[in-house]
Amino acid sequence: MAEIKKIFNEYGLDFDNNKYGLGQSSEIEYTDGTESRTNKKVKINHIQARYFRIWIGKKVLIIDSDKPHFSIRDKKRWNFKIVYGRSGR
Repeated sequence: MAEIKKIFNEYGLDFDNNKYGLGQSSEIEYTDGTESRTNKKVKINHIQARYFRIWIGKKVLIIDSDKPHFSIRDKKRWNFKIVYGRSGR
């Protein structure tokens, strides 16, 4: 089994991962490139960054405490999400 590379805990409006929109979700990235997602909080021992994401359509605006502090990214799929998150190991 692959080791955990990074954990993301997100809170906010996310229709992709929360049935009624509001809630929390966690994503775990593994060193082999696979990912798993749950609606339960996963403990982060060392927080590396805090971020705010606004995802509308195929564009994502990210304001991050880690570098780059501000970015706009293109995604392949459509979504609507406004979340606050923390990432780490």
